[in-house]
Amino acid sequence: MSSLISSKGGGGGGGRGIAAGNTSGGNRHGASDDWDAPPTIKALFAFQVIWAILTAILFLFTVFKLTRVRSKITHRGPYLLLAVVFILFSISFTLSAAPIRVTFHPDVYLRIVFSSVMIGDFSRTFSSAAILWLVHIRGAALPSPQSDMSSPAVIRPWKRYVDCALVLGIFILELAIHGYTLDRNLAYLRTISAIGRYEEFVKVATRLRHVISTVVVLLAINVIASLAAIKVAHRRTKFTDPVINRLLVVAGPFVFVGAFIWMFADIWNTEHPTYDPGRTLAFSIIGDLSQVVVVAAVLSTIGLHRDSYPVESSSHLNRSSSGPPKAGY
Repeated sequence: MSSLISSKGGGGGGGRGIAAGNTSGGNRHGASDDWDAPPTIKALFAFQVIWAILTAILFLFTVFKLTRVRSKITHRGPYLLLAVVFILFSISFTLSAAPIRVTFHPDVYLRIVFSSVMIGDFSRTFSSAAILWLVHIRGAALPSPQSDMSSPAVIRPWKRYVDCALVLGIFILELAIHGYTLDRNLAYLRTISAIGRYEEFVKVATRLRHVISTVVVLLAINVIASLAAIKVAHRRTKFTDPVINRLLVVAGPFVFVGAFIWMFADIWNTEHPTYDPGRTLAFSIIGDLSQVVVVAAVLSTIGLHRDSYPVESSSHLNRSSSGPPKAGY
């Protein structure tokens, strides 16, 4: 059963799925003090615990900052979503660490492994959604252009609908694929007669994993392109927006790195399905670090609104193009 989790996990959280999925040989000692797992496995466990604690702390910090920053409730939406992301990340990292250290019944073990990967996928998707949400909010403050045709596409209503549909579609796709893969794994685990069809299922699961990898890259491209487009619009209107600047400079590169390592891990683990602790550790560190940096960058923009133009609730098409909006957000 570890062969499928190995191939599947390479696309989950930049390799985090295979962390728990292939260390069953090292966790047979349970949680005793004489745990003699290889150093790479111990390092992998340590990083998962560190990320779980860090994201839990960032969740608390997000709640604290939201209670201190005065802004309209509609402008807090991306950060409320970010708080949910931190909770999901913390749960995912915790579930990823548990099977490395503790022995579980095979059924429970599989559920924990797949839940960890699935929740991690949801976290990544929602963190991208939070960035896109901020882009739409910040773009709504741009002065009205001379015509609708000259307004950047990133702030038009149809782009908002496309982004919502893309995020929702990816969420449903990830839920369906992970649910199907877990159900088939449990079925093959319980039914010996189904083992003969297992190799065929592995091929199907590999194709489904490629689908997730593709939409992950598409979502990353959408995020980076949206940030770049609104930055260009700011330059044309001579606006300086520290929120977009920070997201583009800090979060943007790590969105790209996260998508790249996701795709690379998917391809690599397809070509080399044999479990390698060192490879798992490398993919996990790079992938998880990229995700944490992205959400931390979004969190750091809380309060930066005061240093830039305000974001009003009305559409940018209703604004006067005679000058920048009045300060006082």
